[in-house]
Amino acid sequence: MHLVSLSKVNEASAHVFQEEAHPMEQPEDSSIMRVVKKIAKTKLSSLAIHKLEQLANKVGVEEKELFELYVEAKNRAQLDSFASTPYNERIVLLPQCLRAKDCPAEIGKYGYECKQCGKCSIANIIKTTKQLGYKGTFVMPGGSLAKTIMVDLKPKASLGVACSKELVMGSYLCEKVGVIGQGVQLLKDGCINTVVDLKTLKEALKVNTF
Repeated sequence: MHLVSLSKVNEASAHVFQEEAHPMEQPEDSSIMRVVKKIAKTKLSSLAIHKLEQLANKVGVEEKELFELYVEAKNRAQLDSFASTPYNERIVLLPQCLRAKDCPAEIGKYGYECKQCGKCSIANIIKTTKQLGYKGTFVMPGGSLAKTIMVDLKPKASLGVACSKELVMGSYLCEKVGVIGQGVQLLKDGCINTVVDLKTLKEALKVNTF
């Protein structure tokens, strides 16, 4: 993250949330992280996005960096609940942009139906989720399909892969429909041939306390 002055962070924090500024401590306990954690408790997605954008403008950091911190805060808050949820009560939502440019998959009721061609990482991910016993893994052409999948299949938990801003929006969808959420951020954004860290994703998929 860009280095920002404590005075700017505290000034922005006070303006956005009208709370007293605190001295910088460890990164996870810094003034800016405390503000992000407070935003993460907000229930309305549009309000949270607005506050993150407002804070980014005031302290001079990129919005993407604050979205990433927000996702980390949400993941930590939900991790224990996610880990205690059986694999067969979890789903995985993948973005269509992980597909190869010449992907042969066709659209079905719940998104692209992988042909296991091996041209991208999706087949590998699906293999892992099937071995673990996940309820389903879906390659979505757009975020709007996520609600349909959750309402129809009624999973208890969902792990999404996306860019940081989409994960912020996804976390609110999970709250709205009562699903425990976790998010893994893409290493490379874009419309096609995006990249996810498979090691990080598989660790997130396997986490459990049962």
